[in-house]
Order: sequence, then C-alpha cells, then structure tokens
Amino acid sequence: MSSCARFEKNRMSLGIAMALGCWAATAGAMQLSSNPDLNINWDNTISYNLGMRAQGTNDSIGNNPLYSESEYKFKHAGDIVTNRVSDLSEFDAVYRDKFGFRISASLWKDFAYGGGVNNNPGMAYPGVPYSSLNSYSGNHYSSYTERYYQQGADLLDAFVFYKFEINGQPSAIKVGRLTQYWGNALIFGSEGINYGQGASDNIKGAASPGTQAKELAIPRAQILFETQLTPTVGLAAQYFAEYMPTRLPEGGTYLGTVGFGFQGPNLLQGVVPRGNDVMPNNGFHNDYGAKVTWAPQWLGGTFGFYYRNLTETQPWVLLGVNPATGAPNYHLAYGSNVKLYGMSLDRQIGDFSTGFEVSYRHNTALNSGTGPLASDLSGQQGARGDVINVIGNVLAGLSRTPFWNTGSALAEIAFTQKVKTTSNGALYNGVGNSVECPSGSKWSGCSTNNSVALAVQFDPQWLQVFPGVDIDAPMFIQYGLWGNTPSLGGTNQGSMIYTFGLHALIQNKYNVTLQYNGYHSHAGGQTNFGLANGLPSGGPSYYATGNGPYFYNDKGWVSLTFSSSF
Repeated sequence: MSSCARFEKNRMSLGIAMALGCWAATAGAMQLSSNPDLNINWDNTISYNLGMRAQGTNDSIGNNPLYSESEYKFKHAGDIVTNRVSDLSEFDAVYRDKFGFRISASLWKDFAYGGGVNNNPGMAYPGVPYSSLNSYSGNHYSSYTERYYQQGADLLDAFVFYKFEINGQPSAIKVGRLTQYWGNALIFGSEGINYGQGASDNIKGAASPGTQAKELAIPRAQILFETQLTPTVGLAAQYFAEYMPTRLPEGGTYLGTVGFGFQGPNLLQGVVPRGNDVMPNNGFHNDYGAKVTWAPQWLGGTFGFYYRNLTETQPWVLLGVNPATGAPNYHLAYGSNVKLYGMSLDRQIGDFSTGFEVSYRHNTALNSGTGPLASDLSGQQGARGDVINVIGNVLAGLSRTPFWNTGSALAEIAFTQKVKTTSNGALYNGVGNSVECPSGSKWSGCSTNNSVALAVQFDPQWLQVFPGVDIDAPMFIQYGLWGNTPSLGGTNQGSMIYTFGLHALIQNKYNVTLQYNGYHSHAGGQTNFGLANGLPSGGPSYYATGNGPYFYNDKGWVSLTFSSSF
C-alpha cells in the first residue's frame, strides 16, 4: 500500500509526504554497524532537475529596468532555466536509542547558470542602455548568487541528542543546528506560529511551488529541551545560538524578483551601492520560545500554547545614508524583539485530520517603503505593528473511486488582521499612506489592514499501473482571496500560483515528476519614466505597478525531476 493511503498520527509527516508528490522512494539506509547497541545509518538522495521556460518574454515586464535582468537571463520559450544535480547526504549514529548525533548536508551544481548576468539589449532611455542600470558590479554574479544558483554546498543538521526520563516521563535534549517547527501551519508559514522560528529557503520554494513550510526551513543552532510533565501535558523550550535570514529569489535569476534583489546583488540601478545590512550577530541572543501541549483523552486531539521572542527572518529593503561619508546606500534590515503569543488545536474528525492556530505578533515588521525617515537617516528600521494571524487546514485521504485508487487532499486558509501600528508608521506601505502608497490602491501592491488566502493540494493516485510503477497527479493552487497582507512575506489579492503534473514511483525506489508551474498577478498601468535616479522619459513602455509578483506572469515553466535514495 502507498504511504499516502495511510494517515500518520503526526500531521506534519503526512503533510511533507503530500508535498513530495505523496510518495517518497523508500530505499533502506546504508547500515554501517553490526553492533546491536549501535545504529549507524548513511543515506544519500540524488536529484536531477531540468526546467524549461514555456513562455517568451513579455515586453511590458522585460522593459522595466527592475526586472530586465531576470527576464533576459533566459528570454525565449524553450530556454533551459535550470539544469541542476544535487545530493542530500544524511548521517545518523544512535547508541542504545539514548545518545546520538545527526549530520546532514547538501551540495549542488546547476549547469544552466554559466555566463553571468544577461540584460535587455536595448536602451532604457535615449543614450542609456539597460546594461548601465545593472544590479551586479561588472554584470557578474556575486559570490552569494553563484553559490546558490551555480554550485555550492550547505551544512544542514548538525546536532547531538540525549534521551532520558524525568519522574518516569520521557524527555530529550538536543544541542546544535536543527529544525524545530511549532504550530499547525503547513503552507502559509509567514502567518504561522512557526514564523521566524527558522529561516526559510524561498529560493527552493520559488523553484518548487507547493513545497510545504517545514521542508523549506533552514536548520539553526539552538538548545532544545522537550519533556512530558504528565501523560497528557508536554513542555518544550528552545534558545537560539545562531541567526539565519530567509533566502529569497535573487535578481538576475529566472525567478528573481526586483533586480537589486536581496543578498546577492550589490547595486541599485547601477548607481546606489549596497550598504551594510542591519541584522543581529551570530551567538547567543534574545531569540527563545516555550510550548506547552495538552492532550486530554476526551478531546481526541492536542491543544498547544506558545510564547516566542523572535527576530524577523524576512527583510525590509531600506534606503539610508552612511553617517561617516554622507553617501546614500540601500540595504536590508531585520526587526528584532518581536513577541508572539499563540494557541493551536489539532484533532482527528472522522477521516479528516484538522488543524487550527491563532497567533498575536507584537511589534512585528510591516510592509514598508524604502524611506529613510528624517529621524532615522541611516535606515535602521521599517514600520512595525501588531497583527493577528489565524490559520485552519484539513488533511484527508481519498477513498477509492472509478477515477482513482487512493490519494490525498489538503486545504489551508490564512487570515491576517493588522491591529495597530506601533512605530515608524510613516513608512508603512499601506492603503491610506499617501507618501509610501501614492496610488492609494491595493492593486498597486499597497497593504490592506487584513487579508485572506487559500491553498489547496489534490493528489489522486493509481497503484501498479505498470508492474512496479505507481502513478499520481499532484496539483496545487494558492490564491489571494482578499487584501494584501500587512506584514512581511504574505499574500496579495488576485495573485495565483499553480502547478499540475504527473509523478511516478518506480520499484519503490525511483521518483520521476513532470510538472508545469504557472503564475498570475494583477499588473498595473504602463509608463516609461519615473525611476528613482531621475533618468529622462523616451524609452519603451512597461508595467510600472502591480499587485503581487506580476513580473512572474510570463514565467510559466516545465520541470522534469528525477530522484533516488541509497
């Protein structure tokens, strides 16, 4: 029977299985010890991903200097946008199921990203070529962009653990780099209780729409303690020793956002240099949290109660002035000392596994303009405020019908409400702020006081279609139903991400997936002037505004993925 035909008690385990096209190749780990007291395993998962652009460049997007580098890196339908091979290596050693350690790492090489940055070959304005409005010095990728898009390696998990008992109840402590995920959010991690608990690899998330939040989490050094106080009451606490920002798609790459990007690019329109980012140093600092769970027998589920003090992993992009030289710069900044209070409930109801959570974030980062404020010329902070987030989801197995043998389905809805602005309200990029949101319209990307978004995954499956071959058809859609999220990393009204494909599990070992990835967001009016550097009009017209990632509207692409474990 397929692993997705069964429901596991752990909702997240099921969720991850669904995100992976429901089946995973189940090759046994390589056993490296014959000692019955010592269990040593080494797993490797080799993956190959080939992606091809399915749409040609839309001139209304490609003529915008902010997006021209990402558009023209792979400008034609049929261009190969990724040709990537990777390996995930995992090593575990456990002694008597009490002591142990785990180390995992990934390495990758993408053969599609040679040749550096490409740009629109035309003129942005008379006498001003697009290449002069570059985001990378010398039009060469930075070492950061090369690492994550051309070739690189990453240490993931690296921790030791010890299991013991307190008053006869199981307890455990982990020390090192690991991932811990609290709450019930599966898709909308930016609104979840887990927000900021770990950085998110949105480079991977953009390239694999529908990947769930826990799969995108980047391990982070911490001390984690967990115990059962009673058979029905559990306690967990964590303290962080490392800060990691979220990785976001970089300018000049196929799924890059604005040209000046985030960690990779170092110039704004070829003129304004990248300054020093405002972020906490690594080492022990003020990020910590505690969780209490209560699972009374009469409930048939689990309540969770949470308190966290966190640093934002999503950045503001701000303008500032170097106080030493007076020169302008742009940079990223991350808000710290955000307080989160949360409650969750997960419960099995018949054949449905349901999850609910609500959280209140105090002094969190709000969607902000670039500034700077007269009171903060160096650009240390964006707007801050308080928000309430509510998430509900349901997981279900598909019963046998004439149309499929089995399968799974997931639906999740997220609601965000801004309660108030607590500081730097003049920078809030929201409807009603005539400076940062001059259009006054949510259709230009300005935040609203509340937002609602929906995501659905549907994965019908057919078993033994051919000898040793199971097939499923994973489908995913995420849609902004109402409003633009006031906090960072949320959703936009009318913005849609969708995928559909076919996945085959061969001999319970090899995974092959063919998938189409598409996008649609509202694009605004056209213009050919008004850049921040004051260049004259006279160039080609382009979309000047939009709501959500409208620069993805011509980025539909087809991916073919092969993976196997040994």
